[in-house]
Amino acid sequence: MSDEVSPKPQGTEFWKSRWLTVLLMASDLAGFSLVWWVAYKLRVWLGTWATGPINEFAPYAVVYPLVVVVGIANAVVFGLYMHRRRLSSIARWGILIRAGYHYLLCLMVVGYFWKELDLGRSVIVLAGLLGFLHLYASRTLFRSLKESALAQGKGRVRAIVLGSGPLAVEVNRSLDEHRDIGYEVLGYVRYDGDEVAPELEGRTCLGISDELPSILHSRHVEEIFLAVPHLTPDEQLNLINVAEFPGLRIHLVSDLFGVLTREGNVNEIGSFPVVTLRDGYVPWHQALAKRTFDIVASTVGIILWLVLFHWWIALKIRLDSPGPIFFSQDRVGRGGSRFRIWKYRTMRADAAAYAVAPTLESDPRITKFGKWLRHTSLDELPQLWNVLLGEMSIVGPRPEMPFIVEKYEAWQRRRLDVKPGVTGLWQVIGRKNLPLHLNMEYDFYYIKNQSLLLDIEILIRTVPAVIKGRGAF
Repeated sequence: MSDEVSPKPQGTEFWKSRWLTVLLMASDLAGFSLVWWVAYKLRVWLGTWATGPINEFAPYAVVYPLVVVVGIANAVVFGLYMHRRRLSSIARWGILIRAGYHYLLCLMVVGYFWKELDLGRSVIVLAGLLGFLHLYASRTLFRSLKESALAQGKGRVRAIVLGSGPLAVEVNRSLDEHRDIGYEVLGYVRYDGDEVAPELEGRTCLGISDELPSILHSRHVEEIFLAVPHLTPDEQLNLINVAEFPGLRIHLVSDLFGVLTREGNVNEIGSFPVVTLRDGYVPWHQALAKRTFDIVASTVGIILWLVLFHWWIALKIRLDSPGPIFFSQDRVGRGGSRFRIWKYRTMRADAAAYAVAPTLESDPRITKFGKWLRHTSLDELPQLWNVLLGEMSIVGPRPEMPFIVEKYEAWQRRRLDVKPGVTGLWQVIGRKNLPLHLNMEYDFYYIKNQSLLLDIEILIRTVPAVIKGRGAF
């Protein structure tokens, strides 16, 4: 129990130390140096295929130190040297894309202020693209090495969960599902007087909240998740005061994730801190960029779909089972409006149209060819027409059937603030079979962070998800 002394793990310090930061910075120093030189050489190699011959390397050598410093400073700004940050893969991708985009903008600024050097715009653009590839490749390599170390028990952050109710169950579940983040959950601490949820059976109970100081010390705890939602402000502050000591990171977990679907600002009214939630308004330029992207992407997609896939898929469906080629039904879109969604038929023609969607690959309603269509997600291609009509978006929450939306609580209807998508976080993360309340977490994350860059990021990650057939039934 809590009086047991757990030995501090040995050999894990490197993956949390400054040496790893130094190693990453050294790789960036070499990487951004190589990026600038390779971008110039590529432009030379392109020669007259481009706009004409390029000037000598001398002016590029002049700004070379600045280009490297800008690259490293950009990485610092986006937290690419912070090892204590525990990020899911979707958050890491977003940071890398934004870091690469801002690196390109910084290079353009360098070219603008040093006009007398006559730096080629093509070199700057190539360097920006190669800079993103360097950030992606280097962080992927280091992440792979770190995950290998984590698999061997090295570099894991020793964490505990304070709480034994439903919220504590959700925290444990999330930490279990995202082991790549690097937590070693030692167990949970029951808040004195609370009952233990049945789902925590089999997990290690380290003691009760009154024993928290000795548990933190004896177990060498590095991070603690406070998951007791019923506490009064005074009780929360007392717990934080008890748990607060150098080197320990405290996370306050709220079960009101529906409230936090928008960015908030922390302000003060007198001596009281207040969080001001942003309204649901999306800036016009962001909405215009997203709609423009949807129109262009769906138009190109429809042309490729009709030329490359439609007739072959239609023939295979006809030969596989009797019934129509397409399947359509009502779905609920933005603001609760209904629209008619289109898909290739993947189930038997006599299957109930508005029954709960299959969650198992062995569902008897799915046809033989339909199973392959679902596995590859090619059954979703006709939805590009819904995107072109403005009823859906390329990226967004999964479109739900009316009978499911009718059961929504008021806070769950925030899911309808945006258009449903052909793909989304549910596709990328591969959790299509999640219960409604767990699926909401991913939808709210998207609503909170929606941007064109996030859409592009999800689209890029959809490709390997489709190839692997992750979460498709």
